[in-house]
Amino acid sequence: MEILRVPPYDDIVVNFVVPSGYEDADIYARVTDMADLSVQVLEFLGWSTGDNINIYLPGRYDNNYRVEIYKISEGEELIHEEYYELIRPYVDPNTLGTTASEIAEYKILELVARSMIDTFVPEGFYNKKITIVGTGNGSDYFSLWEKVYRVFKVYENNVLVYDRSTPDLSEYQYAITPDKTAIQRVRADVLELNRYESTAQNLPVASGDLGYYGYEGISFPSGYDYTFVVDHGYLNVPEDVEYAAKLLIEDLKCGKLDYYKRYITAYNTDQFRIQFDKAMLGGTGNFLVDKILDKYVKTIVKPGII
Repeated sequence: MEILRVPPYDDIVVNFVVPSGYEDADIYARVTDMADLSVQVLEFLGWSTGDNINIYLPGRYDNNYRVEIYKISEGEELIHEEYYELIRPYVDPNTLGTTASEIAEYKILELVARSMIDTFVPEGFYNKKITIVGTGNGSDYFSLWEKVYRVFKVYENNVLVYDRSTPDLSEYQYAITPDKTAIQRVRADVLELNRYESTAQNLPVASGDLGYYGYEGISFPSGYDYTFVVDHGYLNVPEDVEYAAKLLIEDLKCGKLDYYKRYITAYNTDQFRIQFDKAMLGGTGNFLVDKILDKYVKTIVKPGII
């Protein structure tokens, strides 16, 4: 089920009605965050048929949640299961219509327009919580290819070493470099640090009369497995993308996106032989929208070696 999240991005309430056959039952809800597979279990004790159970889902990010409603008796009895997709629209349908029927129509038109834009720009313009998995390269930087703003959690060799919600429990903190190209490990008591930008030389360690002197350990050692849960994407929908979505919505509403009228390069009346330009399959159907979105199209989606 798709649910649109709009400002001020409060928690979204999903409702579950206890079905028939239950009297003073202890019901549990298992909410799985599909971004990092974290699980939250909610207890609803002493509920009966017809009662409404409200489950709150975080509305801050575009995310998917799996909600399982179950009852524990002799075993685990699954009562209901539902997937919820929280999506920030490119244009708030509530701002386009005034009546309930108009808003419902604009919700459908916005969905179609957003799907067309996402086909042209596959990564879309969302703000998501995603998981990045990689291996340390023996330096003090973990390079990024994604548009990342914050680090929520860090797992080193499957062990949680940093959680943004409880920073005092971690020896180190992890932050994005000022140019937003890498993740670095920071410490509050170390203001200046000469970081390794590449794998350090493997030299024997020796001590003198004054004791050991040298650099701290490497932040991301070679061969170490890392999992990062990060804030990714667009904090806000770019204004030109919002305008492009409004143009497509207007074209859809007025029936202006008739491809067969726009890309015909040749037409023969005998047996109706029609030839279309290849641009028919390469855009949204609106030339101005295509130009707006063109700067967001990535020619290289993921780095690699050919």
